[in-house]
Amino acid sequence: MSAVPAGGAAPQLSETAKGFLSSATSVLSSGYAKLTAPTTNFSILVTIGIIVLTLGIMVYYFKAISLLETPGNMRRISKDIMVANAAYDTNNPSRIGLRAYAQALINSGTPETHLALTNFYVSTVNATGVFYPALDGVVSPEAARMAVRAGARGFVFDLYPDLSPNAHFSPVVQVVESGSLWRRITLNEQPFAAILKVLIQEAFEISERPGSEDPVFIYLRFRGKPRTSTFQSTANALRVVLDNYRLDASYNGCRRQQTIFTIPITSLFKKVIIVSNIRADNTALNDYINIGPADGIALEYLTNTVKGFTEADKIYAMTKIKTNLTWIAPLSEDPLAEANSYDVPANQAVGIHFCAMNFWNNNDKLKAYMADTMFGKRSFLIKPEPMRYIVDIIPKAPVPEDPKWGSGTSAGKMSDPTAIRNPF
Repeated sequence: MSAVPAGGAAPQLSETAKGFLSSATSVLSSGYAKLTAPTTNFSILVTIGIIVLTLGIMVYYFKAISLLETPGNMRRISKDIMVANAAYDTNNPSRIGLRAYAQALINSGTPETHLALTNFYVSTVNATGVFYPALDGVVSPEAARMAVRAGARGFVFDLYPDLSPNAHFSPVVQVVESGSLWRRITLNEQPFAAILKVLIQEAFEISERPGSEDPVFIYLRFRGKPRTSTFQSTANALRVVLDNYRLDASYNGCRRQQTIFTIPITSLFKKVIIVSNIRADNTALNDYINIGPADGIALEYLTNTVKGFTEADKIYAMTKIKTNLTWIAPLSEDPLAEANSYDVPANQAVGIHFCAMNFWNNNDKLKAYMADTMFGKRSFLIKPEPMRYIVDIIPKAPVPEDPKWGSGTSAGKMSDPTAIRNPF
């Protein structure tokens, strides 16, 4: 069904359609009666044409009425998708959390110096909060909840300013028609805060579930024309929901972006890392952003960028990506986002950490993504050894051998000075 701005003429449309359906049914009955009458001058071909046309109109009516922006339709569509993907709930108890996975890596001989954040791929959902298809799809917090249960720990949010009266351009999740800044193609929109709240509750606050300690990565991808009030509202949502899970203040405002990739991933339990495509300088949001755009460094790659790489290009990209967390996430309105039709392994081969997928299109691409060797059992996957960044640990300084400098625990300490004598 074609997109419309938020608003509601649905009841009037429904009444008009019902009246038209009644008339069409009457015509159909009349035509059938004439067709079956013993003698008639009415053209059989015309009657058949009327019947076919009426049936077509009735089919269109029932299809159209099922896509009106009504709570009942949105609940029905959401339920159908959740039922189709019930395996995410069923398989969740058998997943492996990061703590157990990291310990298994160490037990198998992986040095702890290889556990830097940048050395891991992360299961990532695209268009968080959207139940695809984009056209006449539904935006729901349940989409975020189910993505967490499916193993996602990376979340891409396409955020638009709410253009409704008195909404103050607060951030909302929706899918907007390609080339437009406002024409929504999903049946509804949802406040960012509502989806974020459910996401964090599901990710951290149900301790019985595997991976409830695993870190969360949120990519705020601002779309449309965000205003200062958009950033302020986003900051308010983050403050209310995330304050207990933030990195320490030294990471605020991207201040440690150049070294964040070296953090041992095992030191990030119950933490949220915020990434944004806009730094939002001089706003409250800036303090919440840990990673943002930087000169000469790609935060996000296009899906087909690596296809044109020469070997030299690949080596250069791998070097850059080792020291910068990078994402691939087709725009929510892009057919690639819905179809998952891009080469995840090719992008992971140069080290890209977050390859975002549509979790509601269970095609071969998603099945490979959710295989046990990828993210079917765990949310994090260590990169092959040649692609890893190895953290250098500076050895302890040797104990001085000169006896004048002491030995053991007293080495290098100054001796107490001789007591000063009173000359009088």
